[in-house]
Amino acid sequence: MTKNNAVALCPELAVILASEVGKGNRLKDGPSKADWPEPGSVFAALTSDLRSEPSNFPASVRHSICQDPRYGWHDECYCTIHRHLLVAGATHSP
Repeated sequence: MTKNNAVALCPELAVILASEVGKGNRLKDGPSKADWPEPGSVFAALTSDLRSEPSNFPASVRHSICQDPRYGWHDECYCTIHRHLLVAGATHSP
């Protein structure tokens, strides 16, 4: 993604991102306007699996585990308000 697409993650995901960076996780990509998975979406990726407990995430953040190796990440955090996506880690083998 190009630097021209650089934008801020929504506040709900920005809190998770800041917590993850504080716990030693690193930003691998973004945040960038990606228009995926929906028009207007912002995407960011962390290098390692989430270190935060998803049960502590805001109610508007839907956490799931991605098992599709085509995407290449493990954790997905999707903000249902802003349609932003924060992913983390790499797909785990079954």
